[in-house]
Amino acid sequence: MDSGLRLTVFTPMYNRRHTIHRVYESLMRQTVRCFEWLIIDDGSTDDPKELIDEYKKTADFPIRFYRKENGGKHTAWNMALGLISTNYFICLDSDDAILDNAIERMLYYWDSIDEKKRDDYWCVVGLSMDPITGEVVGDKFPEGINESDDPAREARNVGGDKFGCHSLKAVKQFPFPEPEGTTFITESIVWDKIDRYYRQYYVNDVFRYYYIESNSLTQSWYREHVKEGYVSNYFWKQSKINNVGIQNLSDLKTAFQLPYYGFMSGKKTGEILKGIEIKKYRPLVLMMTPAAFVLKKTRGKKYIEE
Repeated sequence: MDSGLRLTVFTPMYNRRHTIHRVYESLMRQTVRCFEWLIIDDGSTDDPKELIDEYKKTADFPIRFYRKENGGKHTAWNMALGLISTNYFICLDSDDAILDNAIERMLYYWDSIDEKKRDDYWCVVGLSMDPITGEVVGDKFPEGINESDDPAREARNVGGDKFGCHSLKAVKQFPFPEPEGTTFITESIVWDKIDRYYRQYYVNDVFRYYYIESNSLTQSWYREHVKEGYVSNYFWKQSKINNVGIQNLSDLKTAFQLPYYGFMSGKKTGEILKGIEIKKYRPLVLMMTPAAFVLKKTRGKKYIEE
């Protein structure tokens, strides 16, 4: 690999030949060239390799393309962690794009962190923008958040889509779980866990153009993969309790959802409780299991929108 490369743009791809041009065109407009593009095709049926081969002929940055059997974005992510060798990387979906100076600005912020403290961070995270309206998607981070006593807690109250540039050294320690029975695992399962050991550096620069249809695609996946969705949500709620905990009344909902999604995934009460790493929360979840079991029996195998 070119020693001048500092960052990898990782794109997991599944049947998005018609939108991948957004990524390519935004990379061609970047103000720096110290990056490579790593594409992992997750078993697409629309023959993306031919298009990527054409991009290789005109790109002025390295492009690597790999193909694997369909297993979901989380499995492509795990594969990427073994292929990336730059210090930093971003995960840019195959239907999104980044601003022209995004890579330059993300690296600027990484370099601005005191070198002695840099290894304490796993991500520089900024904002996303609606490409049609030009408006920021969600809230901005409060001033001084990086100097607060608990930046992660403050950030949980900041709504809207965010986009980050990750430290390979930190993130590589936390691969996604790959449970049988689902091709989708929400990213917060890993993000919450990493936040227990590393910090994020929050900035109000806009890094990504976020195409709103991405969210509707996620919702349609849940409706079309109901059984898989319950498995995915079970691991999500388990992660919330293990990595965030029960901190207020609104979190009690998670204590109920965990056994419900567990039962819908075919798990027994003992297995659900054993998966809770913080033992003090087990009695609370156990109290919720009768109601969760009744809901499973009465509601049936229907999709439940969060």
